[in-house]
Amino acid sequence: MTEHSLYRLVRLAQRLLPPAIALVVLAFELALSPFDHTSALFWLRLGFYGLVGPLVTYAVLEWIAQEVLEKARAERALEEANRRLLASERVFREALASENLEEAVLRIARGLEETLGYPVALEAEGVRSGEGCGGGRRVALPGLKGYLEACGDGTDQVFLEVLAHEVAGALQAVVARSRDLLTLFEVDQALKAEANLDRLLEGLLDRIRAWAGAEGGGVLLLDEEGFLLARVVQGLALPSHPFLPEGAWKAALQGPVFVEKGVLALPLKAREPVGVLVLKGEDLSRRIPFLSFLASQVALAVRNAQAYLKAEELAINEERTRIAREIHDGLAQSLAFMALKLDLVERLLEKDKEAALGALAEVRETLRAQIREVRRSIFALRPIDLERYGFLESLRRYAQAFAEQAGFRVQLSLPERVGLSQASELVLFRVLQEALTNAAKHARPTRVEVVLEPLGERGARLVVRDNGRGFAVPEAQGLGGFGLTQMRERVEARGGRFWVRSEPGRGTEVGAEVPY
Repeated sequence: MTEHSLYRLVRLAQRLLPPAIALVVLAFELALSPFDHTSALFWLRLGFYGLVGPLVTYAVLEWIAQEVLEKARAERALEEANRRLLASERVFREALASENLEEAVLRIARGLEETLGYPVALEAEGVRSGEGCGGGRRVALPGLKGYLEACGDGTDQVFLEVLAHEVAGALQAVVARSRDLLTLFEVDQALKAEANLDRLLEGLLDRIRAWAGAEGGGVLLLDEEGFLLARVVQGLALPSHPFLPEGAWKAALQGPVFVEKGVLALPLKAREPVGVLVLKGEDLSRRIPFLSFLASQVALAVRNAQAYLKAEELAINEERTRIAREIHDGLAQSLAFMALKLDLVERLLEKDKEAALGALAEVRETLRAQIREVRRSIFALRPIDLERYGFLESLRRYAQAFAEQAGFRVQLSLPERVGLSQASELVLFRVLQEALTNAAKHARPTRVEVVLEPLGERGARLVVRDNGRGFAVPEAQGLGGFGLTQMRERVEARGGRFWVRSEPGRGTEVGAEVPY
């Protein structure tokens, strides 16, 4: 039985029981004294029992009715309080499950309608959900451009204001989270799109300053001698000359510290400190956790750029070594051979003119062969702009141009796209260069096939096959040549696999697989 039904039953008893008691008392008294109706004692008993009993019954039932009513009110208040608590919990739960402001406004409005049981309209920063009812209570969202409107009858204004504060806080958290994710995305895109360190640092510093609301900032990097040097500075006075990190600057290499009022310095750490990120602004202390994460991304960019420069230096040294080796093994020996032949021709001119002419023919053929070799070497040294044309188009252009220079046909089989990192693309491109150079120099093929194919989540495979002379591959797969050994080392350094298959008279296959 519900409280409402019980209350109605008590009220009914309150109306019926007192008269019924009075009638019962009257009937009882008449039954006891049927002929003594004139005595004072009769009327005294009749008045006492006929009035006091009903009055007491009425009062008790009134008390019971009020208790039932109060209990019902308390239960309704408790139910309303639970509904309000559930509404507040629903607000934050829906906000946490939302990826952006639009989704958060929609989910919060629907959640409040389901929890409160009446229509709710919500608008924040131009994003709206719900039509409203025109006559409901409306309160502004603190800190945001928007409002919360409730269309329930008798909606409590105080509760609506409290709920508006909670909704505004939840939506502000969604906006901040979206801004953090957008900043991370922009930082990630900047890391991928820019190879020049100074331009990269300028772009990263712009994004970090915009996120933190900083009026100035800078990036200082450690040089090889341990001095700090300002590499990029924006709206901030920093020393332009190298200086030793001491005091607060030394502490900044280990953890966030304010080097002066309003100027926060955060370490750029990639295993070891590489520099300091400096920001000037207000209220930076509460942003330190996320700023430290962004500083780690900057440190990673700096470390990668430094490693890239070292790799370039190593690549230049390797190329110099290769060129020196080729000149020593090819051009230098051919020139020495031609010099000896010319000496022989000089001695044979008077004695055996026919032999002298034969020696001159050998010199001429050797010279032409070396000219072709020099042209191929010059072509191989020409830089290919992978960023300008893209990996696949650069692969196509290089293979076709090299085949034209070397005098063989090339058959290309390339996919529409392959999602490799820049490092993996460069490794495969170097494998193609070395494989084509070796084919032209040693195999003398008439046709070369170049196949590039994606391998799903495993990466990509490049195969270069020729129909040239071939050779016996050492069983130990040492590959015998410096160029082939370099190719293997480059591929395996990327976590890939490299192989060479060849037989005398049956051509050669050079293959490499690299991860994404």
